[in-house]
Amino acid sequence: MNQAADNPEQGYLGVSRQERKITLVSFAYIFFVICSYYVVKPIRGSLGMELGKDNIPLLSLLSMIVLIGSNAIYSIIVGLYKRDIFIPFITRFFSLCLLIFWLTFSFAFSNQNIQVQTEPGENPPVLQAEEGIMTNQSVASQPLLIEADPIETNPFRAIAIAVFYIWVGVFALMAVSMFWSFMNDVFSVGQSRRLYAIIGYGGLLGGAVGSFLAGKLVPLLGTANLFLVALILLYPSIWCMRYIHHNFTANENLNEGTITSETKPEKAHPPRPWDGLVSVWYAPILLFMAGEMFIFTFSSTLFYQQLYEMVNQVYAGKTDETTAFFAGFFGYITVLSLFSQFFLTRLFMMFKNPVNGLFVFPVIQLAATVMMIVSPRLEIVSWGLIIGSAINYSTGRAIRELVYIPLDREQKYQGKGFIDTVVFRLGDGISAIILLGGLEFFSYGVWIDWTILFSMVIQFYVIMKIARLHAHKIGAGSEKESLNDT
Repeated sequence: MNQAADNPEQGYLGVSRQERKITLVSFAYIFFVICSYYVVKPIRGSLGMELGKDNIPLLSLLSMIVLIGSNAIYSIIVGLYKRDIFIPFITRFFSLCLLIFWLTFSFAFSNQNIQVQTEPGENPPVLQAEEGIMTNQSVASQPLLIEADPIETNPFRAIAIAVFYIWVGVFALMAVSMFWSFMNDVFSVGQSRRLYAIIGYGGLLGGAVGSFLAGKLVPLLGTANLFLVALILLYPSIWCMRYIHHNFTANENLNEGTITSETKPEKAHPPRPWDGLVSVWYAPILLFMAGEMFIFTFSSTLFYQQLYEMVNQVYAGKTDETTAFFAGFFGYITVLSLFSQFFLTRLFMMFKNPVNGLFVFPVIQLAATVMMIVSPRLEIVSWGLIIGSAINYSTGRAIRELVYIPLDREQKYQGKGFIDTVVFRLGDGISAIILLGGLEFFSYGVWIDWTILFSMVIQFYVIMKIARLHAHKIGAGSEKESLNDT
């Protein structure tokens, strides 16, 4: 890999001839993972609606608890095995889960028509679970409709839906985090600055293709059979991982003491469930990365509350208009993500310290929040989220991964895994709790904006510390290698 890194000018878009295969396979790896996720993501939404919107916050809190347990198991597995064993093993486990969900929702708890009595003497309306969403099929002349509680009418199906809903959150965070940990174990800092923008495109295109496939295939195959589609899409990621592992060796010249998955040393203690937390606790740069992730998810959840409130004010009771708004909202995010990945990510990677690019998101959120205080409008909050989300999904993700490359194996897999899963969901959960309490006592108001502004001030400080620690880390052991690669 070093020869390829030393001659980037020989290739197109900074990819040398020796790097073409690994870049293409890495592109395919994240494409398959994200494409599979975006096939099951709509299923999660539709089945989640079947449980009722009032139960979604509870599921989010349960997801946070389950992620803590999942990360503990992940820490033990990573401590016991090398990457070429535990990455395929965990991916196969996710594939097996998809097969089990297909069997569960195809045969054990398939959609059933539910008869519900209203007033005596009236014909009962029929509530049919179509693609996981309860739709009213009663005649228009019936004035009264009593919706069935899915937990009471079919508790086992409700439990299965809840398990799947939580599982999707674990799969989305852990599979993506594991992929980037592997990439950070393979590429040098200089290579990542040239190649991550290209590799990241695989995930963006995977999301677009997965969403397209889900929309086109559900009328033909039905919701349950999309689980098999997701399984078929996920499994090739194992082949991609093994190809990279067997044909390309991780750079070990970043700094003295860097330990790759290939040369895992004997540890002074057996693998422990809390190894991820310990890795973060004893590494200052990981502590600040955890802080950055927490503040990001915390403030984003608060900002999304602003969006929901504005949408409710503008489109109250207008279901079709609301659906059209969100379709355009996510569509703009996708388009801007592709633009940001190609131009903005590559631009920041040319900086002396690309980590400074993380300042873009809080600047956007800060500006949008100030405008919301002055003149709260749907256009402000929606475009603030569109631009901020697009940059985070593309540029922000690539830049964050640079921070982990000069770190040792345990920090790359254990520490990063803890931050990407537990800390990510913790920020989301804490903000949800604050919102529940704040809305109960203060209702919707400017206190949300001031909370976001306060968190953005902290985030500026945290990013500044990360940039300094990263520059010191690179300068201490790999400055020459990084400059040669670029």
